Amino acid sequence: MKSQTQAPLVVEGKLADSERMKKESHFLRGTITEDLQNGLTGGFEGDNFLLIRFHGMYQQDDRDIRAERAEQMLEPRHAMMLRCRLPGGIISPKQWLRIDQFATENTLYGSIRITNRQTFQFHGILKGNVKPAHQMLAATGLDSLATANDVNRNVLCTSNPVQSSLHQEAYEWAKKISEHLLPRTRAYAEIWLDKEKVTTTDEESILGETYLPRKFKTSVVIPPHNDVDLHANDMNFIAIAENGHLVGFNVLVGGRSCNDAWR
Repeated sequence: MKSQTQAPLVVEGKLADSERMKKESHFLRGTITEDLQNGLTGGFEGDNFLLIRFHGMYQQDDRDIRAERAEQMLEPRHAMMLRCRLPGGIISPKQWLRIDQFATENTLYGSIRITNRQTFQFHGILKGNVKPAHQMLAATGLDSLATANDVNRNVLCTSNPVQSSLHQEAYEWAKKISEHLLPRTRAYAEIWLDKEKVTTTDEESILGETYLPRKFKTSVVIPPHNDVDLHANDMNFIAIAENGHLVGFNVLVGGRSCNDAWR
């Protein structure tokens, strides 16, 4: 009996609006640069409202004065929440002092908020301070790329890389995974860091032109402790150690173990 190879089923139809937005965004650029120059509104409009999430930001407004501003025929007081990319939650004292200074001087609330995914967020960044926020992060060796929307989010890791050589190796892998799964588009560098556009064509060899269908979360852990809750993440690398050093990983996907180990 001859085997038959069935062609994959392709369903033609109209893209969901979020997928259309990504496909038409020119690799996450949209018209964010033009929006930044629009002084008539404190927010980002159209597709840019969602596109800025790929750059690590959410647009919010002050609910306490929302009704008051509506009565005054004013738009809501828009401000951005910006989330840093910080694999394993590791930050230097110098970096911490710089972000603390920025939060004190350039946000509505003067504070930093620590998240349960090993990073921090600025809340209350007015539109005029958004670009300086990204440039401040870059000057301290940080960024907010891919900390929101349909990408691999901040990579979690077993805490305290100075605890042992094994912990340091696990942390180094968390950084490698984070870098490997970042968007390749130069949109972030062009828009926020004033890097020149290059003639080469953007190509997202891993994520594709519409990036991921939803957010994706990854962790690196050292047994027996489950200090980052690997069952709450999509892909988890569980360290295999011999003589105190990393030799490979068991992989847990979607809360279920893959039998194959990498070595």
